[in-house]
This record gives sequence, C-alpha cells and structure tokens, in this order.
Amino acid sequence: MNRILIAILVTLIFQACVQVQEKVILEKPKVDKRVELLSIVFRLAERPEYSGKIFPPYIERIEQHFEKYKNHELIQFSKSIIKENQISYDAPMWMAVHLDENLKLLTGVKENIWQKDERWTEENVKKFVLLLQQFAKDTNFDDFFKNNADLYDETIKRFASFYEQIDLNWYLSFYGQEPTETFSIIIGAGNGTSNYGPLIDYIDGSRNVYAIVGGVGGMFEYHPFAWIVVIHEFNHSFVNWLIYKNIEAFRESGEKIFSVIKDVLANQAYGDWETMMCEALVRAAEIKYIKDQEFEQGTIEEKINREKENGFFWIEELVDELESYDKQRDIYPTLESYMPRLIEAYKIWAENIQNK
Repeated sequence: MNRILIAILVTLIFQACVQVQEKVILEKPKVDKRVELLSIVFRLAERPEYSGKIFPPYIERIEQHFEKYKNHELIQFSKSIIKENQISYDAPMWMAVHLDENLKLLTGVKENIWQKDERWTEENVKKFVLLLQQFAKDTNFDDFFKNNADLYDETIKRFASFYEQIDLNWYLSFYGQEPTETFSIIIGAGNGTSNYGPLIDYIDGSRNVYAIVGGVGGMFEYHPFAWIVVIHEFNHSFVNWLIYKNIEAFRESGEKIFSVIKDVLANQAYGDWETMMCEALVRAAEIKYIKDQEFEQGTIEEKINREKENGFFWIEELVDELESYDKQRDIYPTLESYMPRLIEAYKIWAENIQNK
C-alpha cells in the first residue's frame, strides 16, 4: 500500500473518530470521588444539606469510617469558613469540580474558584486544599471510595432508567446546533436531596458543565421526574452562551426586571440579573421540551405555575416566543438567529413590570 493511500485512510479514520466524538453530547452518569469527599467533609462539619440520611447503607458506612475524624483540623476549619464565609449549599461542589484527581487545584482554568465564587477566598482555598489532601490521607479515603463501588454502581443503575428517557435529539433539533460545552452528570450519593450545577471555564475556551444530582427516598430512590434536573442543567449548555453573547443588548431590560424580583430570586441563590436571564430561558426551554414530548396539560400548567411562583412571572410569554421560533425555522434555523426577537420581547416585558 503506497504512502498516499495510507495518508488518505488515516485522514478518513481521524475524521470518523471526530464525528463520533461530536455526537457524544451528554456523558453517562457517574459517581465522582471529589464530590463524595467534599460531601463527607461537610457532613462531618454538620451542614444540614449534607447531613441527610436518605441512603442508609451508605450513610452507615460513612459514619463507621469517618466518625473518629470529626475533630480533624480540616473539619474544624470547614466549620469556621461556614460561619465566616457562608461556605455551604453549592460552594463545596464548586470546590469539588475545581480539583483534579490528586486533590490539587486545576490548572489551565480561565478563573480560579475564588474568582468564580466570592464565598471562597484565595487564602481559605489554599488552606482548605492542603488540609483536604491531609484529611484524605489520614482517613484512607481512596480505600473507602474503592470499597463502596458496589453502592455507587447501584445508585448509577437506579438513575440510568431516568437518564435513558432523555431525548437528546430534541436538543440538537430545537437549538439547531450542538452545545459549546461538555456536560457531565454526577450522582451525589452523599449529597442528600440537593442538586447543584457548577461549571469550569478553561483558558482554551472550552467549558465543562456539571449536574450533580441528589436522590430521594429510603434506598436512594429517584422521583419519576428526577430526570427533569438533567433536562434543566443540560439546557444551560445550549442557553448560557447565547445570553452572554448578547449581554449588553439584554442589560437594560434585565436590570429592570431584576430590580423588581431580586428578593424572590435571592432566596433561590440567584444574585444577579445575568443569572436570572439564563435561568428564565432554561426554564422556558424545559417547558418547551415537555410540551414537545406530549406531557399531559396538567403537568405543563403545574410547571408554568411553579416558575411563576419562583419569580419568573413572564415565563408563559417566553415559552410562547420559543413556540414562535420553532414554527419559523425556515426563517430562524437556530435559536441564536432568533435572539434579536427575544431582546425586543424583553424590552416590552421590562416596561410592563416597571409600569405595574
């Protein structure tokens, strides 16, 4: 076989591999040792959201293995930054994904964790990471993680039936383009019932978005609509960059709306108008998804009413805009091409709320 033919074959194989990789837009669920370690640390530090006992077999193993380390220097330090810096809820999970497998801070990131989350400071991060490495060594955490592979496999198995319900083709069809981010689902076996969505931005322009999913029930059972959490977080992969690409065009209307509902959103840990805009479009896309999947009307109305209660009073109008976009795909092939229409719609909604 001559060199030219070999070169052609190599090129074709490479292109085929790239095409296969591009189709993997949603990674299969997994349990992550960084997430489990941070969950255990904040359980020992007595944070309520990490102290649930919904997964008894696993919690019993955690208590048996780690009870004697409750006074470890890391746990005492964690209690102090909980009190002083409100390191709680999603803050530990932001830390988890900013670490590598050796529990060192990731390199090559666009912003360090203290630049992403003001609850973490450069000083407390560096001390926390050093103490975390020592804690993992002192407690033989790696052995604990390996020894619980059976329970981790069980949680993944239980979640798989919900993961498999997700219509991935809908995303590519509705948005008209592939996401610009890598999306990872992590089963937070030690997290209780909470769900978190941290992300990492890299210097090379890539982004990794996580859906860290908790469970409900006695043996880590999942609610029949548990997969909606994944639907929500995966939408962020398609939506966030559209908002930020048009951030200045949305600024005036976004700030007006946020000024009226900021107290309601603050209770949900949404502290700025940019986040509000991303959340609104993601939630509208969730509703569009369940409508397209032909859910019962009662379920759709319940979802709409819930979002109104959450402060997104314009959610129905936003869903109508998504419906309008979807009916005019000959004119608007991608949601990105429809953004000027959304910008104009937001100006009207902002004026309406200001005049109430």
